[in-house]
Amino acid sequence: MKARVLVDASDIDRFAPHTHPLWWGILGAVAIEAAVVATLLTSYFYLAAQNPAWPPEGVAPPDLFWPTVVLVLLPLSSFTMWWAGKGSDRGDQRQLSIGVTASVTLAVLALVARSFQIAEFDASWNDHAYGSILWVITGFHYTHVVSAVSGTAVVAVLAWRGYFTPERQLGVVVDTVYWYFVAGVFLPIYLVLYIAPRLL
Repeated sequence: MKARVLVDASDIDRFAPHTHPLWWGILGAVAIEAAVVATLLTSYFYLAAQNPAWPPEGVAPPDLFWPTVVLVLLPLSSFTMWWAGKGSDRGDQRQLSIGVTASVTLAVLALVARSFQIAEFDASWNDHAYGSILWVITGFHYTHVVSAVSGTAVVAVLAWRGYFTPERQLGVVVDTVYWYFVAGVFLPIYLVLYIAPRLL
């Protein structure tokens, strides 16, 4: 019979952000998601190298306007998340609540901009390899923004209800880490999907 491994977790503060297993869990999740994004972007260039024309003949590269709007909104939402976290550190419930709510609002606006952008794609997901990888990468990131907005909306509700304190802010810290990832990973996606086709 296999011996059981026991771990004494009695001295772990369940609200301490940087020693909690959830902190390490979100870092692991971000590392995995970053690897998936890197794989998708590598696949984009692999497919481009296999095709004489990229995008294919008769297909226009995605317009730059809406993605550039998103490129402004997501970093701005990261700033408001950072500002909210500073309020949380000081126990300023109002600053935390306003900052988190502002981040959710900015990200929802980014989703609206992405929706307009997707509607303008000159290729469907099943037309060719270019259309497929364009839609997969875009859909992957879109889903992540929806996920971040959903989780952060819960944090916002709890913040307005006064749940978080300087001692009890694990949810804020973990949510902020994921938010930074979702906002930051759009930069390489922007460069690959919207700038690279104009240079290749």
